[in-house]
Amino acid sequence: MFEYITSIFWGIVIGFAVAIPIGPVGIICIQKTITRSRLSGLLPGLGAAIADALLASVAAFSITVIFSFITDQQFLLRIVGSLFLLILGIFGLIRKNNKEEVKKETAISLIDEFISGFFLTITNPLTAFFFFMTFAEVSAKIGNGVQIATTFVIGIFIGSCLWWLLLTFVADRIAHKISHEHIKKMNKWFAIILVIVGSFMLLSVLFKYFDIL
Repeated sequence: MFEYITSIFWGIVIGFAVAIPIGPVGIICIQKTITRSRLSGLLPGLGAAIADALLASVAAFSITVIFSFITDQQFLLRIVGSLFLLILGIFGLIRKNNKEEVKKETAISLIDEFISGFFLTITNPLTAFFFFMTFAEVSAKIGNGVQIATTFVIGIFIGSCLWWLLLTFVADRIAHKISHEHIKKMNKWFAIILVIVGSFMLLSVLFKYFDIL
């Protein structure tokens, strides 16, 4: 029993730590929370948490076929993720948001927000490599087995969700103090940041692939 508690504890710690850096998903969570609602901001984070859990499962259950695919196709995955992020930023720049559109939520928009967080996380091969290394350390200390792997993955999901709940809570508190005009300006700045980050990620992948740098 002690090893299962230890496994889920380390999973929570690692899942929380992996989610903390404010990357593309974090930017989207903050933007959606401020411009729409906490639910809209939480859904990309939930998508990222599920993607983290899936990648952790690959590591914890030693699914070598999937890991080999991620390793072999990491260039393509990073290109796809970068392009997706770049497209999100460009659409944010060209979209004209009035007050009603900013706050409007539909089932399709909520699904899109969930998918965006999931897709950006699942196409990041570095996350899979990190989970492989950390689970190897955890299993070396507390042992292997299906139960250990399962509790580790559950911990990863819980830890990731805890961070997104905290982030959207803080962003939601800030949102109540911001006017609509400021929200419109922030939307543009968030879109610009996504374009810059997406462009940087895309160029860095291409430069590394063609050995330019």
